Amino acid sequence: MSVKLNTGYDCPLVGFGTYKVVGDQVHRVIDEALKAGYRLFDTAKVYNNEAEIGLALENLLPQHNLKREDVFITTKLHPNTEDEVKKMVEESLRLLRTNYIDMYLIHYPKGTNSTDEDPKNKIQRIATWNILNEYKDAGKIQSVGVSSYEIRHLEELNSLKNFPPCCNQVEYHPHFTRVELKKYCDDNNIFFQAFSSLARHNEALLSSPVITEMCQKYNASSSTILLSWATSQRVGVIPKSSDPKRIAENRKTIQLEEEDVVKISKLNINQHYVRTTGWLVL
Repeated sequence: MSVKLNTGYDCPLVGFGTYKVVGDQVHRVIDEALKAGYRLFDTAKVYNNEAEIGLALENLLPQHNLKREDVFITTKLHPNTEDEVKKMVEESLRLLRTNYIDMYLIHYPKGTNSTDEDPKNKIQRIATWNILNEYKDAGKIQSVGVSSYEIRHLEELNSLKNFPPCCNQVEYHPHFTRVELKKYCDDNNIFFQAFSSLARHNEALLSSPVITEMCQKYNASSSTILLSWATSQRVGVIPKSSDPKRIAENRKTIQLEEEDVVKISKLNINQHYVRTTGWLVL
């Protein structure tokens, strides 16, 4: 299952997240993910695992009879100055042992050391956008997107070259359905990709009567139902796990009936579970 990005490239609907997958476990986990059929691998500068992922893919792809072009690599960086962004992109290419990145995202609407109100946030967002698109024009990045962007952050790109971004990766699950933001992205052909699709395994959500009912109806686990609620709307997911059984299970999404998607969506309480609050960033 894949979606066609507005750049013309195919992006798998279900990918493998690598947050907190670090050090010696990377090789084993990537091997399990490839075995389970994952072809999208999502990382970021702040995950500090690009080098291990690059080495693992270089070693493992031939063992799985795959080539570089058979996998989709996403990485991300926080906004910064033009020179710093260039350094970080070059470092990503080197550490990931590839001559192109499939999708490079601006990880957040502000830099790692900036406050939410810092006036340079917008300046650095635009500088970062422009440099990433220079690399896209040079063929070293295939698609440029964003993460945790609100409508106003997306709108500031509207007058710039290469609008719209290919993707907006945001926290999205039945407790946090981001209706207006999702509609904006759908209307502008921006791929909506979810992180924390399992709502940090929130017990109130996982054991709610609606989710329990769906588990019985589809003979599926609560995790499968939550992931499938997203993919049934053509929303991408990037679940992560280091457990082989769960790695395999998370990839097996199913198509839910539209009425069930609507029923699950009504669980929304506008509650986020991750410390990403892009809506506060000016």
